[in-house]
Amino acid sequence: MLKRFQVSNFKQFNSLEWNFSKVRSYDFSRGCLTETSAGNFVKTALVFGRNSSGKSNLGLAVFDILQHLSGKAAKKGAYTYYANADHPNEAVKFSYTFLLDGKEVVYSYSKMSCLELSAESLLIDGNEVFSWNKEENIHKFDNLPSFGFESPNFVHKDSQLSFLSYLADSPLLQPSSTIRRLVDFVRSMRCFSPDKGSGLGGLSPVKKNFESFIIRNGLLEKFENFLNEHGVKERLKVATTLEGREGLYVDHEQALPFLAVASSGTLSLTSLFYWREFLKANEPSLIYIDDFDAFYDNEVAKQVFGIAKTLDIQCILTTHNTNLLTHANTRADCCFLLRENNIRPFSDLTTREIRQGNNLEKLFLSHEFEN
Repeated sequence: MLKRFQVSNFKQFNSLEWNFSKVRSYDFSRGCLTETSAGNFVKTALVFGRNSSGKSNLGLAVFDILQHLSGKAAKKGAYTYYANADHPNEAVKFSYTFLLDGKEVVYSYSKMSCLELSAESLLIDGNEVFSWNKEENIHKFDNLPSFGFESPNFVHKDSQLSFLSYLADSPLLQPSSTIRRLVDFVRSMRCFSPDKGSGLGGLSPVKKNFESFIIRNGLLEKFENFLNEHGVKERLKVATTLEGREGLYVDHEQALPFLAVASSGTLSLTSLFYWREFLKANEPSLIYIDDFDAFYDNEVAKQVFGIAKTLDIQCILTTHNTNLLTHANTRADCCFLLRENNIRPFSDLTTREIRQGNNLEKLFLSHEFEN
């Protein structure tokens, strides 16, 4: 899991640190946490912030690592203006601290542009695996034999190639190695914005992939039952469209294309079903959904958040929906406020001792966490 994330000189962020290990001893809503031998960590996070506070760019920052470790590019233009506009010629620096199988793994790198690396380093439990820095002419690979690799017989100079990615694709790498676990974790991260219809790592708009997802995975009956249980009493069937493509239809004497005739409420339920089944089928390591409830009413938003809490993965959801701020749903150390290019949990933004009886929404709306 992701324990800590740091970035500097990226877009609007001069310097930002996000710590998922600053957990309080509250005895409620523990479903938002992951318990490990190294302590408790935030598993299901809500991120609040005013418009233009940087919630979307924060997601791009966290998922920058996918650009050079997975080859999965973001939507065109997402990383065009990369470095901070006040320091456009300085390197953008990232550092990720992961907890993987009880080991602390710190992967850091610098870039001059989206795909141009200028430095890279990897530490496992404080032991340096490798590091290189193009500007400072540093090439430290002597410790590689301790991790099952031979020292490279070349000087790493290719700024388009991540040395970590090079190691991960080596046939010498054991499936159980920490380096393999790290790269597998990163390549399984997923990011999506329902509002913008774009994402990183495989999540796509519901209308784009839903029908093929249902048909391919044999979920028609399960989806129909789900709709019936939530008050949408319709029968569904699969039929071939005029273009020769299989599609989902409402089963009447005149079959109707489901996505074309579904009400906004039914589409909200459809989205809920899709994300639940997609996450079950794909088992991502971490998901970041920007404005996750942009098209949901309060009740559906609560259901989606409830599903996120049941998943055994880290979920980061950005929102403006203060109705989610109840201690039945969440807790102050799992709710973050992005403000003035800093992100901190509510629990660190007040001198008040947060108790289960406190009205978290009321405290937020009264600006308790902005002092």
